[in-house]
Amino acid sequence: MSALHAYRALLRAAQAAFQGDSKLLLASHREIRTQFERNLGSGSVDDNHEKVKHAFEVAKFLKRNVVQAEKVDGQEKFKLRLHDETERGDNESIKTPLKGRVGNFEKCS
Repeated sequence: MSALHAYRALLRAAQAAFQGDSKLLLASHREIRTQFERNLGSGSVDDNHEKVKHAFEVAKFLKRNVVQAEKVDGQEKFKLRLHDETERGDNESIKTPLKGRVGNFEKCS
């Protein structure tokens, strides 16, 4: 698990997350490079190890959880651009009532 591997993982994750949006992709690549140059040049080995670990976690988050939407021409609808690694939940957490609610919630009229 090296800094170079983490750097490449972030670039690949940005490519997957921002595919088709050249401005955002270029900006993400610049930010990744800036952050690596700023953060990995100094610090102890243990500190750098934690930063590399964090970079891998960010790459994983980008691949699984960032989704772009495109507006459908002439409509007020959006199409999500999902890819193979996009995490898809089953919405079970929103189907169950919240436990320990505070206050009296009623339907607004």
